[in-house]
Amino acid sequence: MKGTHASRAWTLAAAGDIMLEHLPAANPLHDLLRRADFAFANVEAPLSDRGHPADKLIVLRSAPSLASVLPNLGLSVVSFAHNHALDFGIPALEQTLEVVRAAGVRVVGAGATLDEALRPAFTECPSVEPSSIRRAPSGHPPVRVAWLGFASTLPTGSAAAPGRPGVAPLRVRVRIEADASVAEEQPGTSPYVSTEVVAEDLDRAAAAVRAATRESDAVIVSVHWGVPPGWAAPFQGILADYQQPAAHALIEAGAAAILGHHPHCLHGVEVYRGRPILYSMGNFLFHAMGEGRRFELGRPAPPYRMEAVSTPELAESAVFVLEFDGASCRRLVVHPTASDPAGEQCAAAPEQVFRILARMRAMSAALGTELRTAGETGYIDLT
Repeated sequence: MKGTHASRAWTLAAAGDIMLEHLPAANPLHDLLRRADFAFANVEAPLSDRGHPADKLIVLRSAPSLASVLPNLGLSVVSFAHNHALDFGIPALEQTLEVVRAAGVRVVGAGATLDEALRPAFTECPSVEPSSIRRAPSGHPPVRVAWLGFASTLPTGSAAAPGRPGVAPLRVRVRIEADASVAEEQPGTSPYVSTEVVAEDLDRAAAAVRAATRESDAVIVSVHWGVPPGWAAPFQGILADYQQPAAHALIEAGAAAILGHHPHCLHGVEVYRGRPILYSMGNFLFHAMGEGRRFELGRPAPPYRMEAVSTPELAESAVFVLEFDGASCRRLVVHPTASDPAGEQCAAAPEQVFRILARMRAMSAALGTELRTAGETGYIDLT
């Protein structure tokens, strides 16, 4: 049943991508997640020792025993709607959902069927679980939050269907546009890549958001989308064509905030109808992208210059704290972070803080959003 105390204050700490290869080092940054009422991240690799590697460019996985790291970080909910969900097939997906849920963390965006992948998770603040010492004060029902996850990054066969396990799809049609006169004058010029979300998938996602609003005070939507640096020509811009229209449709359906990931670096924040869209939150804990690491390509590929995707921006991210009053996000707080040699985010050094906040300010301004700074922290006021 939908909560009734719409003016109750609560916080959400949101972080980017997580890919574990071992236990992370103790880090004061993790306290940002633990102090929040809810904490969210995207878990980028299956946690499994089952299955076989898929025939795709890059495959990832983590040991199932590392599922215990997620609640230890303070995570309440994680998304598993992404392009690596089926890197080791359906058996690995099934084991991942099993071990993460057994660790006490809710999973969205993946399931044994399309209906399950589209099913929201619910959390309440303050917690009313029997084992919790945090209970709602007498006469004040808890705030009930619904969570959904979708992916636009979909290797063949990874989208869930009525009779097929997989991830909740937000598929995209791609059109390659080339100007013959430019190609003649400058042979080798990259074509322009136009993108548009498949209407059926967007309608289904919006319907899932609308349904979740009837059972909660606020709906938080996670989307795996966008293009990492180096994979798109510079003249394309930071966001792909499909991202803003899709984000706006989900907000119009009732999403209180959208949390984006996949590019492994920060993108700007847009405020649409008073609600925040975080297009990319970068990395949070990504061991496979530690210093000196190189991905082993899992299949023959064109002679890509892989160093083009290893830009300095990949090492600089942020943890975002969203401050809510009932269903409304009142303020977004940006805590800059930087990757250590292992690929784990730590508090950024002063010169990195300046770069991160300046870049976030410029990218957000291009989306019509003002980011102000105070010391080593950024703020976006939504009221």
